Amino acid sequence: MEEDYLESAVQRLQLDSPRGDPDSAVLSLSWGGNLTALFSVDGDSCDVLLTDTKITWKSVTGSLISNKSSKKKKKSKKQSIFRYDGHSQSLLLKDIYAVKVKRRRKANKSENEGICIGMAVFTYQITNYSKLRERVILFEHPSEVQCTEWVTRIEKVLNGYPQRPKRIKLFLQPYAGTSRLVRKLYKDRVVPLLEMAKIVHDTSEITLHKDCIRKELEQNDLGMYDCIIVMGGDGSVSKVLDAYLSLTQQVAGIEMKAGFTPHRPALPLGVIPTGTTNHLVNSVQGIDDITTAVFHIIFGNTHPVDVCSSYQKDKFNRWSFNLQYGFGGNILHFTKRYTMLGQRKIDAAFLKALTKSKLRPYECDIKYIPSPISAESHPKDGVSCKTGCAICLRASHNTVSRQNSVYTDSLQEFDPLANSGTSSTIIDLTKESPWRSTKGAYLNVALFTVPSLCEYAPQGLSKYTHLADGYMDLVLVRNVERKHFLRYLKRHGNSKNQFDFPFVECHRVKEVQFRPRMNKWNHKDHKFSEIDYEMTRVSSRLASISEKSLEVIDDHGRHSKDGITDIDELSSDDEEDDDTLSRPNSATVSLNESNCNDPQEPNKNNTERVQSAPATSSYRPSLQEQIHAKYQNKLRKKEEKAKEKEESRVKSVWNIDNEVFTELDLDVMVHSNLLLVYGQGIHPNCDLGENTLGCIPHF
Repeated sequence: MEEDYLESAVQRLQLDSPRGDPDSAVLSLSWGGNLTALFSVDGDSCDVLLTDTKITWKSVTGSLISNKSSKKKKKSKKQSIFRYDGHSQSLLLKDIYAVKVKRRRKANKSENEGICIGMAVFTYQITNYSKLRERVILFEHPSEVQCTEWVTRIEKVLNGYPQRPKRIKLFLQPYAGTSRLVRKLYKDRVVPLLEMAKIVHDTSEITLHKDCIRKELEQNDLGMYDCIIVMGGDGSVSKVLDAYLSLTQQVAGIEMKAGFTPHRPALPLGVIPTGTTNHLVNSVQGIDDITTAVFHIIFGNTHPVDVCSSYQKDKFNRWSFNLQYGFGGNILHFTKRYTMLGQRKIDAAFLKALTKSKLRPYECDIKYIPSPISAESHPKDGVSCKTGCAICLRASHNTVSRQNSVYTDSLQEFDPLANSGTSSTIIDLTKESPWRSTKGAYLNVALFTVPSLCEYAPQGLSKYTHLADGYMDLVLVRNVERKHFLRYLKRHGNSKNQFDFPFVECHRVKEVQFRPRMNKWNHKDHKFSEIDYEMTRVSSRLASISEKSLEVIDDHGRHSKDGITDIDELSSDDEEDDDTLSRPNSATVSLNESNCNDPQEPNKNNTERVQSAPATSSYRPSLQEQIHAKYQNKLRKKEEKAKEKEESRVKSVWNIDNEVFTELDLDVMVHSNLLLVYGQGIHPNCDLGENTLGCIPHF
């Protein structure tokens, strides 16, 4: 059977060969480093030429090669990556991710066994300008020597592309989104593509432990990997991002505090989407498709992205892409309640947050530093971020220029006038502060560094936010009637500008300070203890007195060193301090008696006092006192419940990349082009579609 197949294949190639030489059908020629041979492609014998950049095939019969996919372009919306000139067809080697010898074998045979039928080239095809799908081109030839030579040559070229990863670290969240088949998707759709591209992957599952990702990154040498991949939703991406960037700053020796300049990580971040919203992947790739995301990782297509850092009281909080307070935070809070509803949990949370009892404004004070190029770029200018965005390219060029200028300035000679009072380093007190402020009642407060495309907002929660312009968009929705707020929400599902309302305020900013307004409670604080307060006050007073005594001692030593021998003036102060210490109040005496004993020795006085105390019966409250205590306890619980209800009405929670954050006071700063994410942006001709938001009732 094998001999019959080889004989028929050779005869077919010989008959189609214009040279009529039997060896020309089997042997490949090398002209100036290029390979040429005769293969059968789609049933047509073709002369195939292989160079270091592309592979070209031309029919030996002289028939025209037509683009078959172009005939069905309107129906299938497929975009071909092949190049046609009427007589030949070519494919760039950079669009190939794998090549191997194709064999005809039985089911129980291994891949290296069987009859050689040709060379299989693995590439991709594009649908709707964003979705990538696998495509295999078979160059049929019966000679295994011939095919092996070509495969070796192509693999050598593919291994020379430096942007393609060879070894990756992958974090898998098996419970991301509403599907519980994440492990099956990983084995069936991700692993085969990575193995075909000969990428070594080290996979770890994300657990419920808080620092599991951080510890996993610390235990592994990141220098042995080419990238870090996350397979999960926005929450998993946020956790890996926070752990990775924090570890990068720690290794670089940079203290993460307000106003610091972070160190850029060396490894790019890849996301394989399995979540519900997948904001980051949709914004960088235009689609939340698993196969498309894997192909971008294999080919090494990266795009710079801005990242936010948030702080609380000058203490670093976390890294993130998007933040929402108010309506956006309430949706995430209610989503946790309706987890059992599966895919409909977001719809249920959406409707719950829109009810009259839950849709309420929140008083807050906001300060921000506006963008200096607000006249050129604004959240309402109608310019969306697409592949090759001029605004992002200009910002990336400015970032590189600033880095180069810092390095150049460090090599300049020292200028003594630069630190003198005659230079421009004098602070100009008349200069206007860059901070702007606003305050009021807002239904929603949002910060976006990416457009945040998702199923409910196909064109983005913020349509005109740029990925790498070095700024974030501050969106404030003031208190309005519910019907007007519904109009604002519905515009997220179509191509209209949702910010084109008088009650929506937008700013392109660099830094933001958020402070909520809290009312004064009219309820009694039952947790307050007068005894604890008095003990704290007395201990702080004693601490201040001891500090003052130490200062006096230091003054004695300093004066003696300076040659001052008369210290009569200082002795009067010491006497006053001694009098103060010798006349403490009753609370002070009790503290000294109980706390000044040696911890190694037992308290003999207390032991003797307990032994000498007469045995008396315990006090039993009367029935009236018991009823009064129960009433007070019931009244206390009622007041605490009323206080919690009142607090819930005046404050919300933060939604930080689909993670709930309860601390309200936040300072946020954006860092330009801090991270590389796998993707090429959204194609200008990509059809993002619309969503009618059917979960919103029609009022």
